[in-house]
Amino acid sequence: MSLIIGVIVNPIAGMGGKVALKGTDGQSVLEEAIALGAVPEAPDKAKRALRSLCGAAGDYEILTCSGVMGEQEIKALGLTCKAVYKTPERTGPEDTRRAAARIAEKRPDILVFAGGDGTARNIFEAVGERVPVLGIPAGVKIQSAVFALSPEAAGDILRTLTEQGSFRTVLREVVDLDEDAYRTGKVHARIYGQMRTPAVSGGLQNMKQSGFTSEQLDLAGAAEYICEHMKAGEYYAVGAGSGAKAVLRALDISGELLGVDVIKDGKLIASDVTEEELFSYGLTGKLHVIVTPIGGQGFIFGRGNHQFSSRVLRHAGREKITIISPLSKLLSIGDGVFHADLADADVREKLSGYYNVVCGYGYFVSFRCV
Repeated sequence: MSLIIGVIVNPIAGMGGKVALKGTDGQSVLEEAIALGAVPEAPDKAKRALRSLCGAAGDYEILTCSGVMGEQEIKALGLTCKAVYKTPERTGPEDTRRAAARIAEKRPDILVFAGGDGTARNIFEAVGERVPVLGIPAGVKIQSAVFALSPEAAGDILRTLTEQGSFRTVLREVVDLDEDAYRTGKVHARIYGQMRTPAVSGGLQNMKQSGFTSEQLDLAGAAEYICEHMKAGEYYAVGAGSGAKAVLRALDISGELLGVDVIKDGKLIASDVTEEELFSYGLTGKLHVIVTPIGGQGFIFGRGNHQFSSRVLRHAGREKITIISPLSKLLSIGDGVFHADLADADVREKLSGYYNVVCGYGYFVSFRCV
């Protein structure tokens, strides 16, 4: 049985991440991201996923959009496809919706898309529960449960589906944030609906879950312990989220809740830094990284903190990564492991293994990153 695969790439998804803009929703934000030196990342992540189809044993047909919304990435891999939607010179959310609707008319077996929560929401608005989908994580905000754990995981799932020829589906949530509120430190999330995804064992992320009410006491103790063990003259990049920012609160520092701040000798030296700025600190050999996992999902890198890129983490090194989390958040992580969605396979490999997560003052829990 020939599998009909729809492919949509949101070429601007994720561009605001490394330049600390928390997303790329809206033309003005996109223009600001470009002015700050942001470059497209979704096309490469799409190719990382679709590469699994090269030499796949199953029979399949790919329907996509012309140019940068799919055709370009597919042909770069030496694969054949049919463009059923003409991509304009400047793309926007309406193009994602129109492309999804056009592909849905062809009755695909699955619609694969590269983007973030905004892209998932646009796809949902166009096809609802009518077409099974699989998200390739390529945005900044990736809280929806329709995404694979990484581009490679999406590729593995897709290859399996082509070999099987048919598959069961389950309904999973589509979530999106108000980016304008997000940039001011307010998290307004909403479940927009559900879409059908392949019923596979592993490979798909869970929807992000909020923390529990006992977290503050645990975090305060953990943050105090981390601060007491900081080294003089070295840099500490504190990641996004209230968990990591407990370290700043312990030092009576006001930072950027949803960005990355850098401290040295107990003082804030840079707020809401970009990936390029972090890389410059990494070159000193004195950069430490403090992050907290996303509740329910377990991501420590690649979700909302794209400033911690592969090259930044390569310079920092695994031994200089500190993970802070209340025990309650660890218990909320469905598959019981951490994930790092990073572009470079060698960096992912170097970051894998067990971490002693600081869950309280002098209290650690060993948790594995895969």
